[in-house]
Amino acid sequence: MLRRTAITCVVLCMAALGRGHAQETHEEVTISYRPEIFGAVKAKFETSLYDGSHRFNVRNSRMGVRGFASPNFKYAIQIDFSNEGKLSVLDSYVTYFSGGLEVTIGQQQYRFSTDLDRGPNSTIFSNRSFLSKYLTTYYTSTVSGGGIGHTASSIGSRDLGALLRYRFREAPVRFSVGAFNGSGTNNPEWDDNINIVGKIELGPEDGLHGALAHYNGHTPAGSKAVIADDNTLSSVEFNQRIRMWGAELSYTAEDWTIETEYAQRRLQMDGLRLLQAGHIQGFYQIRTRESSVFRYIAPLGRWDIGDKIEFIDMDGLLDHFSAHRATVGVNFGFTGKIIGTELRIQFEKYFLTHTPRDFSRNPLLQDKITIEVVASF
Repeated sequence: MLRRTAITCVVLCMAALGRGHAQETHEEVTISYRPEIFGAVKAKFETSLYDGSHRFNVRNSRMGVRGFASPNFKYAIQIDFSNEGKLSVLDSYVTYFSGGLEVTIGQQQYRFSTDLDRGPNSTIFSNRSFLSKYLTTYYTSTVSGGGIGHTASSIGSRDLGALLRYRFREAPVRFSVGAFNGSGTNNPEWDDNINIVGKIELGPEDGLHGALAHYNGHTPAGSKAVIADDNTLSSVEFNQRIRMWGAELSYTAEDWTIETEYAQRRLQMDGLRLLQAGHIQGFYQIRTRESSVFRYIAPLGRWDIGDKIEFIDMDGLLDHFSAHRATVGVNFGFTGKIIGTELRIQFEKYFLTHTPRDFSRNPLLQDKITIEVVASF
């Protein structure tokens, strides 16, 4: 409670201090030292079409501060007040920039995947794709009650480390390379391992854009249950080797976007565990009259696939599924930009090629309708 109150006070104080500011021109860009407050709230209602069960949920409740500290340095701090019921620091970094070069140190997104990096301010779908939700998961096992219990965790899209990014002025090419702890967010553990990520992007942000990425490292330290020669069970500490490959292709015009992404993850735990996921998605923005209640209407669709996706079922056991999923819907925007304030109505249809044991009791893979309201600033 004290931690939450302290962080909230810091954010409010920074907002108040931002009322006084100075400006200067640097490399033909006007830089303001006034902090910028940003954030988002996503509240939704979901109902399963399998058995009629439903729930209300606040998926994100985020607030952050970003700005310039000097002509060549900028910073960002972002907090999530509803991260599975807990408060957590998402971003806390400083960036040096000059020309096409950026060097960022601190807790940040490691930039492996565009879809994985998307937060509530940039995603148009109420529920994450298979790639975004499951790609970075890993599993540990412990001895529990005389048997083996499994736990699912995720390295997420953020880590503590340093990331170098460079954009060429002569050509629409950007590359990035980073080194990270691999011990997870808000956890600066000492370790002999280092996780490396690299990515190359081709093409402008608007128009045809492609990317290739690779990630190589270890998951945070965990445990696994082992069976001794005398058939007794015990838990040992270990780091799992994790490797990921990804490819992206997108085309963005003034009022519409279509993009596709594919990635695979190889996890070394009691043998090789391979996960593959991909999708194609897009939307079209229909602008309305200034006098209309909605400033735009955006029909959207996504087809995504997941192969050999493991998860912890309702009984606490490790299970897996393979599926295709179709998502269609329409977003109604109350502002003139995509994802300012939106009302979303979306439908998901699952096509399972391997059905998990707890399907009838678990809404995870059941067809559903989602109604969501998003406010970002």
